[in-house]
Amino acid sequence: MSPSLVPREDDLARTKITFRDDYERGKDIELSKELYAAYPQNVDFKNGLAISYSKLGSTHITLGNLDKALTFFEKGMELSKELYAAYSQNVEFKNVLAIAYEKLGETHTSLGNFDQALTFYEKSMELSKELYTAYPQFIEFKNGLAIAYEKLGETHTSLGNLGQALIFFEDETKLFQELYTAYPKNVDFKNGLAFSYVQLGVFSLEQLKDKAKAKPYFKQAEALWVELVRDAPQYAQFQQYLEVVRQYLAGLE
Repeated sequence: MSPSLVPREDDLARTKITFRDDYERGKDIELSKELYAAYPQNVDFKNGLAISYSKLGSTHITLGNLDKALTFFEKGMELSKELYAAYSQNVEFKNVLAIAYEKLGETHTSLGNFDQALTFYEKSMELSKELYTAYPQFIEFKNGLAIAYEKLGETHTSLGNLGQALIFFEDETKLFQELYTAYPKNVDFKNGLAFSYVQLGVFSLEQLKDKAKAKPYFKQAEALWVELVRDAPQYAQFQQYLEVVRQYLAGLE
Protein backbone atom coordinates (compact mmCIF):
# COMPACT_ATOMS: atom_id res chain seq x y z
CA MET A 1 0.00 0.00 0.00
CA SER A 2 1.31 3.44 -0.89
CA PRO A 3 2.00 5.99 1.84
CA SER A 4 -0.66 8.64 2.16
CA LEU A 5 -0.81 12.28 3.09
CA VAL A 6 -3.43 14.12 5.12
CA PRO A 7 -5.34 16.55 2.87
CA ARG A 8 -3.75 19.97 3.12
CA GLU A 9 -7.02 21.74 3.82
CA ASP A 10 -6.56 20.72 7.47
CA ASP A 11 -2.89 21.64 7.71
CA LEU A 12 -2.77 24.97 9.48
CA ALA A 13 -6.17 25.32 11.13
CA ARG A 14 -8.05 22.27 12.40
CA THR A 15 -11.21 23.05 14.35
CA LYS A 16 -12.30 20.59 17.00
CA ILE A 17 -16.06 20.24 16.77
CA THR A 18 -17.76 19.79 20.13
CA PHE A 19 -21.35 19.35 21.19
CA ARG A 20 -21.40 23.00 22.20
CA ASP A 21 -20.20 24.06 18.73
CA ASP A 22 -22.96 21.99 17.14
CA TYR A 23 -25.54 23.46 19.52
CA GLU A 24 -24.40 27.04 18.90
CA ARG A 25 -24.49 26.58 15.13
CA GLY A 26 -27.95 25.12 15.44
CA LYS A 27 -29.04 28.29 17.24
CA ASP A 28 -27.33 30.43 14.60
CA ILE A 29 -29.22 28.82 11.77
CA GLU A 30 -32.57 29.16 13.54
CA LEU A 31 -31.93 32.88 13.99
CA SER A 32 -30.82 33.22 10.36
CA LYS A 33 -34.00 31.42 9.19
CA GLU A 34 -36.19 33.70 11.31
CA LEU A 35 -34.52 36.85 9.98
CA TYR A 36 -34.77 35.71 6.35
CA ALA A 37 -38.41 34.63 6.81
CA ALA A 38 -39.28 38.03 8.28
CA TYR A 39 -37.29 40.01 5.69
CA PRO A 40 -37.03 37.88 2.52
CA GLN A 41 -35.91 40.88 0.44
CA ASN A 42 -32.95 41.58 2.71
CA VAL A 43 -29.88 40.39 0.83
CA ASP A 44 -27.67 40.26 3.90
CA PHE A 45 -30.09 37.99 5.77
CA LYS A 46 -30.36 35.68 2.76
CA ASN A 47 -26.59 35.50 2.44
CA GLY A 48 -26.30 34.96 6.18
CA LEU A 49 -28.65 32.00 5.99
CA ALA A 50 -26.67 30.51 3.10
CA ILE A 51 -23.47 30.81 5.14
CA SER A 52 -25.17 29.30 8.20
CA TYR A 53 -26.27 26.29 6.14
CA SER A 54 -22.70 25.88 4.89
CA LYS A 55 -21.26 26.05 8.41
CA LEU A 56 -23.74 23.48 9.67
CA GLY A 57 -22.86 21.26 6.70
CA SER A 58 -19.18 21.51 7.60
CA THR A 59 -20.00 20.54 11.18
CA HIS A 60 -21.81 17.41 9.98
CA ILE A 61 -18.84 16.56 7.73
CA THR A 62 -16.56 16.64 10.76
CA LEU A 63 -19.02 14.48 12.69
CA GLY A 64 -19.21 11.99 9.81
CA ASN A 65 -22.84 12.70 8.95
CA LEU A 66 -22.36 12.95 5.19
CA ASP A 67 -26.02 12.73 4.17
CA LYS A 68 -26.98 15.51 6.58
CA ALA A 69 -24.03 17.57 5.42
CA LEU A 70 -25.14 17.14 1.81
CA THR A 71 -28.63 18.40 2.66
CA PHE A 72 -27.32 21.56 4.31
CA PHE A 73 -24.77 22.24 1.56
CA GLU A 74 -27.54 21.90 -1.05
CA LYS A 75 -29.73 24.38 0.83
CA GLY A 76 -26.87 26.83 1.10
CA MET A 77 -26.00 26.40 -2.57
CA GLU A 78 -29.57 27.11 -3.71
CA LEU A 79 -29.63 30.39 -1.78
CA SER A 80 -26.18 31.36 -3.07
CA LYS A 81 -27.26 30.56 -6.63
CA GLU A 82 -30.29 32.84 -6.27
CA LEU A 83 -28.14 35.65 -4.89
CA TYR A 84 -25.60 35.35 -7.68
CA ALA A 85 -28.35 35.24 -10.32
CA ALA A 86 -29.82 38.45 -8.92
CA TYR A 87 -26.49 40.19 -8.36
CA SER A 88 -24.11 38.72 -10.92
CA GLN A 89 -21.60 41.56 -10.49
CA ASN A 90 -21.28 40.94 -6.75
CA VAL A 91 -17.84 39.39 -6.23
CA GLU A 92 -18.64 38.04 -2.77
CA PHE A 93 -21.75 36.20 -3.94
CA LYS A 94 -19.83 34.71 -6.86
CA ASN A 95 -17.03 33.50 -4.60
CA VAL A 96 -19.47 32.08 -2.03
CA LEU A 97 -21.23 30.14 -4.80
CA ALA A 98 -17.89 28.77 -6.05
CA ILE A 99 -17.14 27.56 -2.51
CA ALA A 100 -20.65 26.08 -2.21
CA TYR A 101 -20.10 24.05 -5.38
CA GLU A 102 -16.71 22.90 -4.07
CA LYS A 103 -18.21 21.71 -0.79
CA LEU A 104 -20.87 19.75 -2.67
CA GLY A 105 -18.15 18.23 -4.82
CA GLU A 106 -16.18 17.20 -1.75
CA THR A 107 -19.24 15.65 -0.10
CA HIS A 108 -20.19 13.68 -3.21
CA THR A 109 -16.56 12.51 -3.43
CA SER A 110 -16.75 11.23 0.16
CA LEU A 111 -19.99 9.45 -0.75
CA GLY A 112 -18.36 7.87 -3.81
CA ASN A 113 -20.51 9.82 -6.28
CA PHE A 114 -17.66 10.83 -8.57
CA ASP A 115 -19.76 11.84 -11.58
CA GLN A 116 -21.81 14.21 -9.44
CA ALA A 117 -18.67 15.47 -7.74
CA LEU A 118 -17.16 16.23 -11.14
CA THR A 119 -20.17 18.32 -12.13
CA PHE A 120 -19.88 20.50 -9.03
CA TYR A 121 -16.10 20.80 -9.26
CA GLU A 122 -16.43 21.96 -12.88
CA LYS A 123 -18.92 24.64 -11.84
CA SER A 124 -16.64 25.74 -9.02
CA MET A 125 -13.66 25.89 -11.37
CA GLU A 126 -15.50 28.02 -13.93
CA LEU A 127 -16.46 30.60 -11.32
CA SER A 128 -12.97 30.52 -9.79
CA LYS A 129 -11.41 31.07 -13.20
CA GLU A 130 -13.70 34.03 -13.88
CA LEU A 131 -12.81 35.57 -10.50
CA TYR A 132 -9.09 35.14 -11.04
CA THR A 133 -9.29 36.49 -14.60
CA ALA A 134 -11.20 39.56 -13.44
CA TYR A 135 -9.13 40.15 -10.31
CA PRO A 136 -5.62 38.71 -10.85
CA GLN A 137 -4.28 40.92 -8.07
CA PHE A 138 -6.22 38.94 -5.44
CA ILE A 139 -4.05 35.97 -4.54
CA GLU A 140 -7.00 34.30 -2.80
CA PHE A 141 -8.68 33.81 -6.17
CA LYS A 142 -5.50 32.40 -7.72
CA ASN A 143 -5.13 30.00 -4.79
CA GLY A 144 -8.81 29.04 -5.14
CA LEU A 145 -8.35 28.25 -8.81
CA ALA A 146 -5.30 26.10 -8.04
CA ILE A 147 -7.34 24.10 -5.55
CA ALA A 148 -10.18 23.77 -8.09
CA TYR A 149 -7.71 22.27 -10.57
CA GLU A 150 -6.51 19.89 -7.86
CA LYS A 151 -10.05 18.66 -7.15
CA LEU A 152 -10.69 18.10 -10.84
CA GLY A 153 -7.42 16.22 -11.22
CA GLU A 154 -8.28 13.91 -8.34
CA THR A 155 -11.81 13.30 -9.62
CA HIS A 156 -10.73 12.56 -13.17
CA THR A 157 -8.15 10.13 -11.75
CA SER A 158 -10.90 8.33 -9.82
CA LEU A 159 -12.99 8.17 -13.00
CA GLY A 160 -10.07 6.83 -15.03
CA ASN A 161 -9.70 9.92 -17.22
CA LEU A 162 -5.93 9.99 -16.82
CA GLY A 163 -5.08 12.40 -19.63
CA GLN A 164 -7.50 14.99 -18.33
CA ALA A 165 -6.34 14.44 -14.74
CA LEU A 166 -2.72 15.10 -15.70
CA ILE A 167 -3.64 18.39 -17.37
CA PHE A 168 -5.37 19.63 -14.22
CA PHE A 169 -2.53 18.53 -11.93
CA GLU A 170 -0.04 20.34 -14.15
CA ASP A 171 -2.22 23.48 -14.21
CA GLU A 172 -2.48 23.34 -10.42
CA THR A 173 1.28 23.03 -10.03
CA LYS A 174 1.90 25.95 -12.39
CA LEU A 175 -0.30 28.24 -10.28
CA PHE A 176 1.32 27.16 -7.02
CA GLN A 177 4.76 27.71 -8.55
CA GLU A 178 3.72 31.25 -9.44
CA LEU A 179 2.26 31.86 -5.97
CA TYR A 180 5.35 30.53 -4.23
CA THR A 181 7.68 32.53 -6.48
CA ALA A 182 5.75 35.71 -5.71
CA TYR A 183 5.40 34.95 -1.98
CA PRO A 184 8.29 32.66 -0.99
CA LYS A 185 7.70 33.16 2.73
CA ASN A 186 4.04 32.16 2.59
CA VAL A 187 3.82 28.79 4.33
CA ASP A 188 0.49 27.84 2.73
CA PHE A 189 1.75 28.40 -0.81
CA LYS A 190 4.99 26.56 -0.15
CA ASN A 191 3.13 23.62 1.36
CA GLY A 192 0.61 23.73 -1.49
CA LEU A 193 3.41 23.52 -4.03
CA ALA A 194 4.95 20.56 -2.19
CA PHE A 195 1.59 18.77 -2.26
CA SER A 196 1.15 19.46 -5.96
CA TYR A 197 4.57 17.94 -6.66
CA VAL A 198 3.62 14.87 -4.64
CA GLN A 199 0.38 14.51 -6.57
CA LEU A 200 2.28 14.58 -9.85
CA GLY A 201 4.76 12.09 -8.42
CA VAL A 202 2.05 9.71 -7.24
CA PHE A 203 0.19 10.09 -10.53
CA SER A 204 3.35 9.32 -12.51
CA LEU A 205 4.16 6.34 -10.30
CA GLU A 206 0.75 4.73 -9.84
CA GLN A 207 -1.13 5.71 -12.99
CA LEU A 208 1.61 6.10 -15.59
CA LYS A 209 3.91 3.46 -14.04
CA ASP A 210 6.84 5.78 -14.71
CA LYS A 211 9.32 5.78 -11.82
CA ALA A 212 11.80 7.98 -13.67
CA LYS A 213 9.20 10.69 -14.14
CA ALA A 214 7.93 10.40 -10.56
CA LYS A 215 11.29 10.79 -8.81
CA PRO A 216 11.99 14.48 -9.62
CA TYR A 217 8.56 15.46 -8.33
CA PHE A 218 9.13 13.66 -5.04
CA LYS A 219 12.58 15.24 -4.74
CA GLN A 220 11.15 18.73 -5.23
CA ALA A 221 8.50 18.07 -2.58
CA GLU A 222 11.15 16.73 -0.22
CA ALA A 223 13.26 19.87 -0.61
CA LEU A 224 10.29 22.13 0.19
CA TRP A 225 9.27 20.15 3.27
CA VAL A 226 12.86 20.09 4.54
CA GLU A 227 12.71 23.89 4.50
CA LEU A 228 9.26 23.98 6.09
CA VAL A 229 10.34 21.65 8.90
CA ARG A 230 13.32 23.92 9.53
CA ASP A 231 11.51 27.25 9.22
CA ALA A 232 8.07 26.37 10.65
CA PRO A 233 8.72 23.77 13.38
CA GLN A 234 5.42 24.62 15.07
CA TYR A 235 3.64 22.60 12.37
CA ALA A 236 4.40 18.98 13.25
CA GLN A 237 2.59 17.72 10.16
CA PHE A 238 5.37 18.99 7.92
CA GLN A 239 7.74 16.45 9.48
CA GLN A 240 5.13 13.76 8.86
CA TYR A 241 4.82 14.77 5.21
CA LEU A 242 8.58 14.76 4.83
CA GLU A 243 8.73 11.21 6.17
CA VAL A 244 5.98 10.11 3.76
CA VAL A 245 7.66 11.57 0.69
CA ARG A 246 10.91 9.93 1.74
CA GLN A 247 9.07 6.61 1.87
CA TYR A 248 8.05 7.16 -1.73
CA LEU A 249 11.61 7.96 -2.69
CA ALA A 250 12.92 4.87 -0.88
CA GLY A 251 10.44 2.76 -2.81
CA LEU A 252 11.89 4.00 -6.07
CA GLU A 253 15.39 2.72 -5.30
